[in-house]
Amino acid sequence: MIRLKYIGLIVCLMLFSGLMKAQETASPEAVSPEVAQLKLEIETRLSQFSDELNQLFAVSQMPLSFDGNVEASQSLISAMEQRMNYLNQSYNTLDVKWNTYYQAQLMDIANDEELMEKVASFEGQKQVVKDSLDAKTQVVEAVMKFVEADKYIISQVSVYKSLYKKAYQLSLLQKLAPQLEKVKAKEQIVFGELQKNYEQAKASTELVPTLSKRMDVLDSQFVIMKSVSEKVQALEYKPFVQRVKDYVLGFAAVAIILLFLNGILTKFNAYRDKVANLKKYKEMMNNQGQGTNYPTI
Repeated sequence: MIRLKYIGLIVCLMLFSGLMKAQETASPEAVSPEVAQLKLEIETRLSQFSDELNQLFAVSQMPLSFDGNVEASQSLISAMEQRMNYLNQSYNTLDVKWNTYYQAQLMDIANDEELMEKVASFEGQKQVVKDSLDAKTQVVEAVMKFVEADKYIISQVSVYKSLYKKAYQLSLLQKLAPQLEKVKAKEQIVFGELQKNYEQAKASTELVPTLSKRMDVLDSQFVIMKSVSEKVQALEYKPFVQRVKDYVLGFAAVAIILLFLNGILTKFNAYRDKVANLKKYKEMMNNQGQGTNYPTI
């Protein structure tokens, strides 16, 4: 009997232990229909946001083609700008709608691990689209800035011609020295703006390499205008005799350089002729020695 009691006690303990384990491993409490319905609504709305984002991403991936021909691409550049404005506006609208909805459903989403994972995935998609739009917007802005800089630099060619002419005329009379200084001051302001636009064009070219061909033109124009700027700043009143003296000295310096170069060229030609004559002499001696029969003993 005692043995049977022990056996019964062991069986009871085993049943009790099994019941406890079953309770521990049992499925969570059934979700109420209201909670299930709310989760479904959130998932559906999140899916709609994701679809809108994917459509925007597909449009943003369309390539921006620009051949660097600034003068012939004004309409294309304008279209590029309008397109990026539309895409960025569409993204911002979507972002505002999503953030408003997310804040309203934050507590319900935070209580569901599956919803949190889907939200995290959606936020990752948003960042990818944002990075793509930012990169292309940066390219379009660089092109727009280059076009503006290009227009300004080219427009200053005629301005510099006029500035130098006016400054030179003012430097001929001593009484016009105050006016000459005003022209110099104006030229410094113009050159500052010119250099600013030139550096902007260079920065745009580094971001958009297809602009390099047009940049070569701007490089040459900037070098010319920089040289004119230096000449304008160097202008000052000089008596006529001093001007003639400077001209003669300048002409003499050029003449001396030409004489020096001419002397070097003459010596080089003389050395070249000497080498050629020596070569001919050696060839002649070699030809004379051929076919000669020397007496034998």
